[in-house]
Amino acid sequence: MSSGFGRTVHTWLRAMGLYRGFLVVSLIPVSTGAAAAYAAVGEFRFGMFGLALLAAWCFHAGANLLNDYYDHVSGTDDINTVRTPFSGGTRVIQEGLLPAGSLRTGGWIAYALGVPILLYLTTASGPFVLVLAAVGGLSGVMYTWRPVWLCYRGVGEILIGLNFGPVLAAFGAYTQAGHVPQSALVAGVALGFFAAAIITINEVPDLEADRAVGKKNLVVRFGPKTGLAIWSAFLWGAVAVFLVGVYFGALPPRTFIAAPIVLGIVALTRRRETRLENLDALVAACRLTILSMTGFWILLATGFVLSAGVS
Repeated sequence: MSSGFGRTVHTWLRAMGLYRGFLVVSLIPVSTGAAAAYAAVGEFRFGMFGLALLAAWCFHAGANLLNDYYDHVSGTDDINTVRTPFSGGTRVIQEGLLPAGSLRTGGWIAYALGVPILLYLTTASGPFVLVLAAVGGLSGVMYTWRPVWLCYRGVGEILIGLNFGPVLAAFGAYTQAGHVPQSALVAGVALGFFAAAIITINEVPDLEADRAVGKKNLVVRFGPKTGLAIWSAFLWGAVAVFLVGVYFGALPPRTFIAAPIVLGIVALTRRRETRLENLDALVAACRLTILSMTGFWILLATGFVLSAGVS
């Protein structure tokens, strides 16, 4: 029985995206916003950070479960023959591990579990928590929910960048300080560009399946070569926001320790067309994009922590 229970838990964690790093994807902007607030006010509330992160994880898990369900409804995951660690869905429906309807139900339950946490955070921090939660929650639901299907209409990349950038960074900061420092928003925009780059490069292997079901994301609309150009532009957008933010004082000077990311982006985007030559090259680009965002986050958050109490 215990092994069966363990397999069930493993399957649900897989469906929620745990093994694709969804915990880290939410952690990055929330913790960066919290670190920016710490640099601004000199106080870090660990309990509030933990609750904010838990609420973000509930909403993110809900969005992932609904995304898998509605991609099954559209048929894109069912006809997708390309398998990578980062694209093509979690496959728990296609492999018969969970019935499709259970993912839909699980998605709504995950959202519901986040609501009381958000209500407590609202009483402890202020009403802006509900505004941020509404933006994140509604866009997460409408990302693949029929008939809205925003990711099928060419705006999914923008939604990903918005939610896993300035929205969650503002959420992390506001639940710490009761306001959103300018530095949290600037850092959030830079992270949002990274998040948009990740989803864009992940769309390239899914091109044929997405095109067949009318999922008109940026790669389907403009083709894989232009899609890679957009991916590169998103990465350089993150670099530009960061450098301009430091130069004009919107980010603390000590966050400049994240500057080595520029060299990483130069290497990653150089000769980007060669990424289309084989699937392994695309998977490597996906992995390196995620690692670049992670490295930038670690250095940026460290810079914020080192800036606390520095006038």
